[in-house]
Amino acid sequence: MYKQKLSMYSSEDVIEEFYDAIAEGDNKRLRRVHIPKSDVFYVREALEARLGKRFTLDHIERAMYLEGFLEKHEVLDPERKRKGIG
Repeated sequence: MYKQKLSMYSSEDVIEEFYDAIAEGDNKRLRRVHIPKSDVFYVREALEARLGKRFTLDHIERAMYLEGFLEKHEVLDPERKRKGIG
């Protein structure tokens, strides 16, 4: 028997995705939702307040990883290049 690798996904509506999966009792969907560390949400809000520009959670998480603020295991697809960011 082998374990099938679970494919996670990123969403801008991560909280809604999480609670919808719980409400529907969809354990498979629940396990697939990637929930970034709370720091990612705080940094995104601070950047938006300062720069007036909204960044995706994925871009913020990747940037924080590249700058050494997050560990590899804390990031969804840490080696995947993002458009506009390394």
